[in-house]
Amino acid sequence: MKRIAAFCILLAAVLTWARSQDQGNLELGIVPGTPLKLELTSGDYQIEAGQSDKVVIVSQTKNPDDRGKVRFGVNATPAEASVKVTGPKEYSAKIQIPKNINLNIRLNGGKLTITSIDGDKDIESNGGQLNIDVKRPEDYGAVDASVNVGNIDASAFGGAKAGLMRTFHTQGPGKYRLHVHVGAGEINLL
Repeated sequence: MKRIAAFCILLAAVLTWARSQDQGNLELGIVPGTPLKLELTSGDYQIEAGQSDKVVIVSQTKNPDDRGKVRFGVNATPAEASVKVTGPKEYSAKIQIPKNINLNIRLNGGKLTITSIDGDKDIESNGGQLNIDVKRPEDYGAVDASVNVGNIDASAFGGAKAGLMRTFHTQGPGKYRLHVHVGAGEINLL
């Protein structure tokens, strides 16, 4: 039993081999291939490809004193690395993650833009605007997008919907899965 506990502790340490926080910024080392879950406070986020073994979050606040109000909760298991971000009003951040990663995002509300990321994507927001650069639609298999109230522009997959309780579904030849939902707002799959 002691060996199993020691192995689990060592594995968790390897998954998060480097973590540093500095005035609203975070750098977290992860093992390539580890799925990533991001729980994000309301704000404006730009997510893009960075180094293959790191998650880097650079906070941008309108008031420099607010940088001290940014908090990160980090948890790593053998199955997933997760980061929870809480911050002040009018919070924004640039997030760099590995280019090839399975990504799960829960956004309280705001604007989220994702560019140059390959892998499965499971993204939900209570409200706001989600912009996802699909790049290569043929890389995706199951695709579903839905809004309770708002618009879906799935031009990358040849579709668009607007109004109440709108959904968009398609099935392609690729291996990646894309699930996107917004309570009230818009989804752009470009």
